[in-house]
Amino acid sequence: MKQTYELNREFRQLLGGNTEAFRNIYLLTVSDVYFHVKQIIHNEDEAQRMVVKIYKSMFIRLDQLTTAEESVKWMNKIMYTHLADWVSIHCSGMLMDEEMGRFDQLSAVVNTGHSMMLTDAETAILASRYFEHLLPIHALAGLAYFYDGLDLSLICDLFHCDDSVVNKRTRYILLLIDGYCKEYANENDIEIPTIDISLILLAYVLLFKDTVVPNPDDIYYRIVQELQ
Repeated sequence: MKQTYELNREFRQLLGGNTEAFRNIYLLTVSDVYFHVKQIIHNEDEAQRMVVKIYKSMFIRLDQLTTAEESVKWMNKIMYTHLADWVSIHCSGMLMDEEMGRFDQLSAVVNTGHSMMLTDAETAILASRYFEHLLPIHALAGLAYFYDGLDLSLICDLFHCDDSVVNKRTRYILLLIDGYCKEYANENDIEIPTIDISLILLAYVLLFKDTVVPNPDDIYYRIVQELQ
């Protein structure tokens, strides 16, 4: 989630006592929040319930926000805390597999194609197709590290783990997506750049642009109902 002038303006209004500004904040940010949630929770009904829960928490915890300039950091913390809690509850088996070292090793794939070279943008589009294969524990780390660019120390605090775990998860993402893309390239006799941090970020940006929030007014109505 990114800090913008419009978002700061609405948060100043909200902090000043204008509760109607909360709806404007929702409209400015719901696509981003929904995008994050859907990368982790693929079931539509459950994803929408999570969006409602996140915004309800934001409204209830408004007293913890002191300035509009801190709003995105504050929103990210609430959003990632809820998502991390969901992962800890629903993905305990994956977390156990991670502790057992299941995700420590991943064979590298060599790109053998030669006839045509994809551009970085074309490769990012290709990479974005495979994000759905990320497990929730990796998708969560990818969003925080690659897309939002959160500090490593903050990610560790939010996910209750040390930096070695985060580093393993982000390395696994790079190797996994790189492997999928190179397998596709080999099957189609093409060359692609190596998947790196910048290409992962671009792939996330492309995915976000394609995100459409279903019935945002209905979701907001559910938030209001939850707060009453």
